[in-house]
Amino acid sequence: MSTYQYPNILLMMTDQQRFDSLGSYGFEAGHTPNLDRLATEGVLFEHCYVNNPLCTPSRASMLTGKHIQGHGVYRLYDHLPEDQILFTEWLQQAGYSTALFGKLHVSSIAFEENSRNTHDGFDIYEWCLEHSFNMDSPFNGYVKWLKVVNPTFFGRLYRERRNLLHIPREVHLTHWAAERTIDFIRSHALSSQPFFCMMSVFDPHDPYEDYPLEMGDVINPKDIPAPLILEGEPDRSPKVLQRIRQEAISPLPPDSPLDAIRKARLGYHASIALIDLEFGRVLDTLKQAGVAENTLVIFVSDHGDLLGDHQQFGKGAALYDPCVRVPLIMSL
Repeated sequence: MSTYQYPNILLMMTDQQRFDSLGSYGFEAGHTPNLDRLATEGVLFEHCYVNNPLCTPSRASMLTGKHIQGHGVYRLYDHLPEDQILFTEWLQQAGYSTALFGKLHVSSIAFEENSRNTHDGFDIYEWCLEHSFNMDSPFNGYVKWLKVVNPTFFGRLYRERRNLLHIPREVHLTHWAAERTIDFIRSHALSSQPFFCMMSVFDPHDPYEDYPLEMGDVINPKDIPAPLILEGEPDRSPKVLQRIRQEAISPLPPDSPLDAIRKARLGYHASIALIDLEFGRVLDTLKQAGVAENTLVIFVSDHGDLLGDHQQFGKGAALYDPCVRVPLIMSL
């Protein structure tokens, strides 16, 4: 009689990454060879839509398995109710070793800075929202790591915060998340206990200039398409769309220079190139550790970014595809 071995699960999540940002989705101006290879080896979902175009409710839906009405997180600053259980707790009960490296954000930033969600289900909890936010939080795993590997850079980041641009790769949050994920995979390679690991990075979320400079060299700005702005937008749009645009988080000023938009788009795709590079290291580690064949790899994002399309930036109330449609790849 054979016994069934639960597969390991590696969830790689990005923040604010639109569906058409990978080569496997037809985007030719980017540099995503590792994720494109993952799509070739696995399954690429062509029409994955999030439950909400904001981080907190979208992530709450993903991690509870419920629609928004089921978990009660409607807005960016809502808290996940204490009785809501993340699927990681069910994995714990099934015998999984669970770990988080990076962003969770199923509750507000203010809550997660000083508290853990009651049923988050993580054995290892190394939380971090972004490079320079909540640096004094007792849960901030990136800051603890940075103080050890480069205390000088930590001091500079602590002083300059978001004004510090083009963060070097060796101290970048995306690199930290990959390093910790790699360590976790190696430590569990010989274990009979299955693992769930969530590597959750902040990029390609704005600010769009936090990428290492060398990652910009792999992107040709001339190949990046201009934003999609339909004739008459926004002035001749239906009244409801005009109102939505006014209530969106980051409406684009009508007089925004095209060069500024191109610069933001370059930074966005340079950040994705770094994500691809670091995720590639993690995928290679699965193979080197001999656990790739028994590991379900999931790549997804929580929502997209309009990047100037329809005269808007970021995410918010505009339900256009670049905002609510995300990449989803699974490979086992």
